[in-house]
Amino acid sequence: MLRWLLAIGTALIATPSLAQISGSASLASDYRFRGVSLSQGRPAAQADLSYDHGSGWYGGLFGSNVQFDDDPRREAQVVGYVGYARRLSGGLGIDAGATYSTFSGGDGYNYAELHAGFTTAQFSGRLYYAPNYFGEDSRTLYAELNASHRLADKVRLIGHAGVLQSLSSPGGHDRARFDGQAAVELLLQPLTLQLGGVINNGASPAYPIGGGHVRGTWTVRLSVSF
Repeated sequence: MLRWLLAIGTALIATPSLAQISGSASLASDYRFRGVSLSQGRPAAQADLSYDHGSGWYGGLFGSNVQFDDDPRREAQVVGYVGYARRLSGGLGIDAGATYSTFSGGDGYNYAELHAGFTTAQFSGRLYYAPNYFGEDSRTLYAELNASHRLADKVRLIGHAGVLQSLSSPGGHDRARFDGQAAVELLLQPLTLQLGGVINNGASPAYPIGGGHVRGTWTVRLSVSF
């Protein structure tokens, strides 16, 4: 799967049609992924590089430091993604694609996901399917809805709601796990400062995290775009 993602990304970059490359570097007070801390509540440095092709194809890489279970070691996570997006009439857009997440520790947490979704001026939603979420013998579905609203020229409100459901967990049926986020963003190009809160109703057993998981917290993120 990773070789497939990289091969498509290389082919896109080699095509001379209209395209755009963008990226960002961020420092977050806590790396919250679907409501769950993948950095044990500690700060995380992150980077994202994306490529949007004029034909609708896109791809990119995301990287962050992570820390699992109660292990003091810090590992690196790299996520490769590719997809195809198309704009329809009325401002509606649709897209579908795949991601592959790999971790440097060699702990067997690597996994792939397929996704499909939509976007409008203020809303977006996606449905994800993973056949082996975080390397576990567990098929999962994750659905999310995101919203944004510009309060002023440089101020934006954002919201997120998601639900993770295991379709086949080794320990039997796993209840749905909900997460949400509400935040305000200050847009001071090329800088973006985000202040908000994250909540969830507990972490799925699929996540390789320690027993001290906190269900709600305040987060701060500072990003620079390029």
